[in-house]
Amino acid sequence: MIRTAVLGSLVANSAIAFHAPVTASRHSFVSRFSSNSDTFGAGKSDVSKEVEKVSETVDYNVKADGYADEAARLRQEAAEMEIALRDEARAKGLPEEMINKIVPVRGVAAKKTEKVEPEPIKKLRTTELRSKLGYLNTGDAVRMVSELDRIKSKEILSLWNAKDFSGEQFAANNVQVKSKTGIDIPQLRLDDAGFEYQKVFGLALLFATTAGLGASFVGGQLGFLLGYASALFPILLVGVGSIAPTLIADILNSIKYATDEKEREKNVHKNAAKFLVGYVAGLPLSSFSTSKPSNKATFFQLRPSGRSEAEDKAMFSSKKFPLKDIARSSVTSIAGPVGECMAYGEASGSSGNDINILYDLINAADPPLKQDAAQNYIRWCVIASYDILKQYDAELKRLNKAFAEGYPLEECIAIIEGDGSPLMSEGGVV
Repeated sequence: MIRTAVLGSLVANSAIAFHAPVTASRHSFVSRFSSNSDTFGAGKSDVSKEVEKVSETVDYNVKADGYADEAARLRQEAAEMEIALRDEARAKGLPEEMINKIVPVRGVAAKKTEKVEPEPIKKLRTTELRSKLGYLNTGDAVRMVSELDRIKSKEILSLWNAKDFSGEQFAANNVQVKSKTGIDIPQLRLDDAGFEYQKVFGLALLFATTAGLGASFVGGQLGFLLGYASALFPILLVGVGSIAPTLIADILNSIKYATDEKEREKNVHKNAAKFLVGYVAGLPLSSFSTSKPSNKATFFQLRPSGRSEAEDKAMFSSKKFPLKDIARSSVTSIAGPVGECMAYGEASGSSGNDINILYDLINAADPPLKQDAAQNYIRWCVIASYDILKQYDAELKRLNKAFAEGYPLEECIAIIEGDGSPLMSEGGVV
């Protein structure tokens, strides 16, 4: 109330100050005009009344303009306060639905926060888009990025490098992760090796015991070999499990995927989710395999800048990187477990290699991340990956089929970039 009274007083004083010279000029004009009218014999009263009417209209317009300007300024201040309060609420982890109830967006704030979306690129038919892609070479980061960027510049691709991480805060808390994704961090099973080590080690001991007992009964050269196997197998398992647990996980998972259909579907979904997020993030592929039971993609950890060859070489040879440079790879590394949680409620814990890359990237961050900051960064990666997979859910479903069928790289890209129509080959629909 006090602020309104002060602003009202300021507006009134401004209107009076502006009104004074106009009024003085008006009286001078009326006086001169009246004198001249008397001299030439014109009607004095009629002219004076007309001039006074015009002057009064000017006075009212001046006052109205002053009040309108002040009202616009106050509305602008209120809008800026609304935006600041909403940003503060987001920083504290409140969900967007609650923020909209506490600080609703209206008036100028709604116009200020409204994003102008670019016109979407008209999607081509899948077969037509496939023909425009040609053949892409993996393993050369600079060449692959430049080729896909060139095709995108012709408005053929829309998903490639569609996500910009430059303006992100790279931090989130558990409340934000849960409210935005519905995922609890333990469900991602980031620290799992992909198998239960205790059970595997117990089975190894059982095998060693059986082999040792069998050696004494069999005898001869075969018994000699069984005796050595009973001693070496547990030692070998412990050694490999300590140095490279993912190697054991890969062997066991291969057996599991061959015998369990549900686990095979989860593996396909995990690999497809990782590929989709990496592609949308604009990361070049270092390799792409089409082996059964699922395609598998491996990405470079950095995206070339494209400004100069010397700058790209310096970036790739560096040991420390700002978060904006490693954000793409970090989000891609965690996309597999996030995709599994979205589809099945819990990850399989079979993304050990990708999670190791994520931890390596965190250790290479510049400035270094403390433990709490590193955890917040991982949480942000979960949200960023979830947002991409949620936005392109229809494309992910088509990609799942392509990965399960073992489609080549160019056809997988055409399937997610095209209009969703079937991919035609010489033999028919694929």
